[in-house]
Amino acid sequence: MSNEPTPAKIAFLIISDDPNRAVPGLVMATRLKSNRGADVRVLFFGPSVRLAASGQIDAQLAELHDVGIGTKACRANVEQYEVTEEIAARPLELLAAGAEVEAFALEGYTVVSF
Repeated sequence: MSNEPTPAKIAFLIISDDPNRAVPGLVMATRLKSNRGADVRVLFFGPSVRLAASGQIDAQLAELHDVGIGTKACRANVEQYEVTEEIAARPLELLAAGAEVEAFALEGYTVVSF
């Protein structure tokens, strides 16, 4: 029997298109994964897809990718904000956000938003 604790399951729901609000969450997600071994998911929803498309957080997206966190973005919001081409150039998987958030709940993730 192992004495190691089960890793925390944390989902970061990035909503803001303000880098001063979103970047701290992205940095925390990276550190929780790399320093504590947490099971981390990151989803860009609503206005945050504009931030993800802008190039302003490319360094954070690369760091998330480097530690093994697959970042995702709401397909409908990407289309709504007309940033499909910009998002395609970044390590983001497009999906239906509602289904992803439902999966967070069903799989026992604690959801934090930025």
